[in-house]
Amino acid sequence: MSRRRRQLVDDDVPRLPRGRGVTLNRMQLLRIVFTAILLVVVLVLTKPCARATGKFVQSFDTPDGGSAAAPITKPDQIDVPGSSGVYVDLKGLTPEQQKEAIEKARKEAAEKLHPAGSGSGSAVP
Repeated sequence: MSRRRRQLVDDDVPRLPRGRGVTLNRMQLLRIVFTAILLVVVLVLTKPCARATGKFVQSFDTPDGGSAAAPITKPDQIDVPGSSGVYVDLKGLTPEQQKEAIEKARKEAAEKLHPAGSGSGSAVP
């Protein structure tokens, strides 16, 4: 190909504009610097804040340092005011079996709260 012909072919091909790299104005640079400063502040202040929070939470612990109560492993160990402590697993039961199990648990709870052998002492002989 001749030089003239090469020049004509090159003129027909669109070229990408050449940039000067990344150009940032002052406001964009200020935002980048401010974000970097905030990141450093958060990283520096995390440890003292975590220590203070830990001390605050530990201040509610029992004074002797022991556990306040044994961990609950069974629902029967739960001591709730007004609760009988008798719990029945109703999973996999038919509605009729559920009603029977509930009635049985109610009777056991009533016997537990008011044993048959103990009298109230209000009866006069």
